[in-house]
Amino acid sequence: MVGPSGGGKSTLLRLLNRFEDPDQGTVLFHGKDLRAYDPLEIRRRIALTLQTPVMFDGTVRDNLLRHPRERRVALSEADLRAALEDVALDPTFLDRAAVELSGGEKQRVAIARALLMRPDVLLLDEPTSALDPQAAGHLIETVTTLNQEKGLTLVVVSHDLNVIRRLSGRLLFLAGGEVIVEAETCAALERPTHPLVRDFVAGRVP
Repeated sequence: MVGPSGGGKSTLLRLLNRFEDPDQGTVLFHGKDLRAYDPLEIRRRIALTLQTPVMFDGTVRDNLLRHPRERRVALSEADLRAALEDVALDPTFLDRAAVELSGGEKQRVAIARALLMRPDVLLLDEPTSALDPQAAGHLIETVTTLNQEKGLTLVVVSHDLNVIRRLSGRLLFLAGGEVIVEAETCAALERPTHPLVRDFVAGRVP
């Protein structure tokens, strides 16, 4: 999902995770109205990582082990170390205080925590905005592999054209709370027909 700031992208992510319910219309998950599910069940199966990640008191290990009661999974020390390596963090981070991490490090820990929950869907809000190019590339490779090999569905909000091209098969362009364009990503970006999309590709959309 792409588009100008205030276009509705983050709100739509919150709707998909049932942090909010729609005023009108219906969101379907496996053909069933999302509101028919218990919100806790939805948040077990649809993991959301925010652009500003939330860290709980305690170590990185404590944060990685923090999951909804109903989604408890048996996690070994090797699982935790592998999760950090998947997001380009050294396993020595496990014993560091989570609240003292940098913004980019917190973002990577939040994504590792979401992946450890083994969701059906991963919602990512600007996942690489605080990452250096190497860490961003590693993260993209990890979630792409999970998508291709494990069937993990990805819904990504990003302003980064490189991220969009590498992670997205289908593009939604939102502006003013409406979907302006819905199309296959390569076609939408390489041959944009809507002036807002042309401005976005040219870097003129904030």
